[in-house]
Amino acid sequence: MPADCDGHILVSLPRSYRPLGTRVVAATAAVGMTVAMVVLWESLPASVRADFTEFQRVTLLVFFAAMLLILFALFRTSARADDSGLRVVNGYRTHRLEWAEIISVSLHPNRPWAMLDLADGGTLAVMAIQSADGARASRSARELAGVIAERSRADRDG
Repeated sequence: MPADCDGHILVSLPRSYRPLGTRVVAATAAVGMTVAMVVLWESLPASVRADFTEFQRVTLLVFFAAMLLILFALFRTSARADDSGLRVVNGYRTHRLEWAEIISVSLHPNRPWAMLDLADGGTLAVMAIQSADGARASRSARELAGVIAERSRADRDG
């Protein structure tokens, strides 16, 4: 990919970022849990299954659903850059930022994911770019840094 004068990788928008490792683990765990629940339930003798009260069955299903919802929150984590700004989805929380609100992005080896430095002095985690993804995460962070630099410059000049 071409790079600008600052060494940032240039990308065309819109561009989406998603963590690879987390999505693989979440999907695998969801499938594994579902298969395990069905196999374990079906392997119980009918007399044991009949001994479960409605409350116990509902409790098992609610616990199972809660685990799947947690895994889905991890799976849906993403960041999407477009002409108007950056949409960051961390679990079930979505943040919509305009380019002028973002100063920079950083990805350090001692942090689990990238962090945005915001114009209001705050920071925002970008769980879509995770250090565990190695070179893929580094490339994504460089791409996003290039987009931020380009768009922030355009917002200041325009």
